[in-house]
Amino acid sequence: MMMRRKILVIISFISVIAILFFIGFSGNNSSSAPSKLSIEEVNGQMTLVNEKGDIVQLKGMSTHGLQWYSAIVNHNAFAAFANDWNANVIRLAMYIGEAGYAQRPEQMMERVTSGIDHAIANDLYVIVDWHVHHPGDPNHEIYEGAMDFFKEISSMYPNHPNIIYELANEPNEGGDGVTNDIEGWRAVKSYAEPIIEMLRESGNENLIIVGTPNWSQRPDLAAEDPIDDDNTAYTLHFYSGSHNDGSLMDNARIALDNGVAVFVTEWGTSEASGNNGPYIEESDEWLDFLDEHHISWVNWSASNKQEASAAFIPYTILDPGENQAWSEDDLTDSGIYVRSKMRGEN
Repeated sequence: MMMRRKILVIISFISVIAILFFIGFSGNNSSSAPSKLSIEEVNGQMTLVNEKGDIVQLKGMSTHGLQWYSAIVNHNAFAAFANDWNANVIRLAMYIGEAGYAQRPEQMMERVTSGIDHAIANDLYVIVDWHVHHPGDPNHEIYEGAMDFFKEISSMYPNHPNIIYELANEPNEGGDGVTNDIEGWRAVKSYAEPIIEMLRESGNENLIIVGTPNWSQRPDLAAEDPIDDDNTAYTLHFYSGSHNDGSLMDNARIALDNGVAVFVTEWGTSEASGNNGPYIEESDEWLDFLDEHHISWVNWSASNKQEASAAFIPYTILDPGENQAWSEDDLTDSGIYVRSKMRGEN
């Protein structure tokens, strides 16, 4: 009788260990729900960390323009990114011009909030991207709804740890845009500061990302005159086939050396046009650089557009179904490459 009792105790102990093991190791690459992100100095560099002070490097996908490619915003797709691709962030690219939010605010708001909800359900950080593209100056009248938009989102998801605010995608010289110099940066800064002030005064401590001049290639300019906020990072965008001479890496180094944080909210394996490639060796060099400096990155794009930078071949159904995984036959060469990088594979 005593022996039987001992055996039952041992079996129960093994069962408990098995349950704990399953809980601890199932799910995506963040073993628990996202925690508050902040920027701290680590080894002399401003770096993204979690609530425990551990270094965080986010890796994930960006949608294409939600006015065109909203089909990716579904639960199964986001679950596939979290669990099969091992992503921990998704970016919602909400264009303002080009038949976007300025013309269809209710529709675009619904697509963004749906994306936020799917991201939260799958333990993904989610970048809410106010996609400044054409025209290139975030102070242009077409963007005048920015303050109300971010006020509404932040009141719907007050201080939610999953949410990251990207206030201006790619300030540029096109369409009455901003110049590629310190004055151009100060124009972007003058736009961003009131929104950041509103978010902070209403209690939202979320990470904020601000775009930089010349299609978000100049975080070094932001470092010359940074925004007075401890949890704001600055964007660097690159495309491996076009930006491979080292100059943009130098811009990132200058920014880091001058005490600001850098976040790559958009990069592609193609040329800047979205075509040709993928440029694998150049992409490897870039990703090694980002890993070395713990710089988070988001790949463009989770779409089935007919271009080399898209992750899915044209006409791929962007809801992968209940198995929550696309086959490799659904992926472009770029999609296969980026997925493998998130999964830590060669």
